[in-house]
Amino acid sequence: MIDIENLTYRIGSRVLFEDATLHLPSDGKIGIVGPNGCGKTTLFRIILGQEDVDAGEIFTKNRARLVCVKQEIENDEISLMNFIIGADKELVRLRTILEDKQISGEDLANAYDTYAAIDGYSAEARASSILDGLGFKQDDLHKKLKEFSGGWQVRASLAAALFAPSDCLLLDEPSNHLDLETAMWLENFLEKTNKMVVMISHERQFLNSICNCIVSIFNRELHLFRGNYDTYVDTRKKQEVALVRNIEAQQKKREHIQSFIDRFRAKATKAKQAQSRIKMLEKMKVPEIPNEEYKVTLSFPKPHPEVDRKLIILENIAAGYEDKTVLRNVEFCVNSNDRIALLGANGNGKSTLAKLLANRLVTLSGNVSYARNLKVSYFSQQQADELNVESSPVETLRRLARDFSETQARSHLARFGITQSRSETLIKNLSGGEKSRVLLAINSLFNPHVMILDEPTNHLDIEAREALVDAINKYQGAVILITHDFFTLSKTCNRFFIIDGGKCTPFNGSLDSYREMLLSKGGNQNSSIENSSKIETPQQSRSNSELKKRLFLLEKDINILETEKKTLEEKLSRFQDAEVYGLYAKCCDELAKLENQWLELSP
Repeated sequence: MIDIENLTYRIGSRVLFEDATLHLPSDGKIGIVGPNGCGKTTLFRIILGQEDVDAGEIFTKNRARLVCVKQEIENDEISLMNFIIGADKELVRLRTILEDKQISGEDLANAYDTYAAIDGYSAEARASSILDGLGFKQDDLHKKLKEFSGGWQVRASLAAALFAPSDCLLLDEPSNHLDLETAMWLENFLEKTNKMVVMISHERQFLNSICNCIVSIFNRELHLFRGNYDTYVDTRKKQEVALVRNIEAQQKKREHIQSFIDRFRAKATKAKQAQSRIKMLEKMKVPEIPNEEYKVTLSFPKPHPEVDRKLIILENIAAGYEDKTVLRNVEFCVNSNDRIALLGANGNGKSTLAKLLANRLVTLSGNVSYARNLKVSYFSQQQADELNVESSPVETLRRLARDFSETQARSHLARFGITQSRSETLIKNLSGGEKSRVLLAINSLFNPHVMILDEPTNHLDIEAREALVDAINKYQGAVILITHDFFTLSKTCNRFFIIDGGKCTPFNGSLDSYREMLLSKGGNQNSSIENSSKIETPQQSRSNSELKKRLFLLEKDINILETEKKTLEEKLSRFQDAEVYGLYAKCCDELAKLENQWLELSP
């Protein structure tokens, strides 16, 4: 459906595409990937005819309808429903004809036939279904667009694109501004649509579940790979290994030819053969190694000093803002080395609970207990607005940690992939991903015992997200995570809590079972939350595929406690201390409880 021939495109002296050719299959679900700044969004604008190219041509199938998410809403005075319906221009045209009382006879009959053919009678129902999937409520349908926040207006524009008749959907980071629940719905919607889909995404789960082709942008060229993202990564690695071997073989051949030339060039009897080999050497093309996509490394420092195993305890908590109570009767405990995910739709109170745990919100009632000397860090994308954009990352860190030398500040930023040159760049000139990594560096500055991360993956590309997963898994403190990135959650968290209806309820299934629950209920989680909180009996656990995972996590916690117990025993062997003995008694008690749980679950 879309063919690109010999595309060359420059921005000033910088070449984004050079003689690039690509043929996209009309039945494809295609993901566009590549390092930041390689030209993914620019490629979309070129396909849509919004950018003039330096050379080459873009062909689209005759009369093919390409639809993208509009960046701006032209009229915010219309209702949400009318905005969505307005995305179907033919539908609007036919309704105008049918409402015109002066039109009759054959023209009117043809209009009715066409209206039925495009399924006009179900338009509102189809629009309502999409809006419901993207998190809008029934009461929102007749609100004016100006009544919604910027994030919800982006959702409305996405809904309009999904509703509009099209042959090809062009989606640039479609899961941005969505929570996990609506992102899951969108993923399911795109999987099932029979339209061609071309999307830019840093969501590995999206790319794996939806795509059957991946277009990789590197070395100013466009390369099509069949399969999902994981298949692409595997294929790319194999190609690079083969290319390196080819280059090594060619290099050996060149060295052999050059050796002959050096030995016999001056000899009259061999001069002719030497000249022949010189020409051979000149004709040999040296394969170009693709520019290696940049690698991001993230590393969180070890928590300090040592604190009690139970870090934060919430008892019968009520929390909210001014006259609005958001959460009620919350019972919650954070232990050292916990990996907790807060699930639930936007607006249900995930961020409220996060702020409460971070001591950024006063409780309305109940009791909050923190371990002595506990350090808690809180990451939120809103913190980016609080940064001094006229300052550099190094200056920012040194202002926050006055005892840091410039070398220490640079070293700490380097843990988060901020190179020396970027650490001296004004924050206003950093990319969104770099700003996020600066925020992560700030939040880990004082060796926290608990890191609360509220949507840390926003603006991070695939490589940075994978580095974040690795950093979280290696971190020796506790993590509480809110994110719409399924991959990050699935690779890091082992405890799940659903925030809904003012309650915070433990969810004892896996993330996959939560996904299945949501999709089976059409995205409505309420009806299944109560059942999800019931504790499984050992007999039920044995038949559950999650049994091995639960046993593994228990064994991991037992090993941590056994190490802690040995450390405390060594301390007590050197000197008797009441505080150390108290920690030892608590450790033994926790260890006994976990061992009993392990024995109860073991088949």
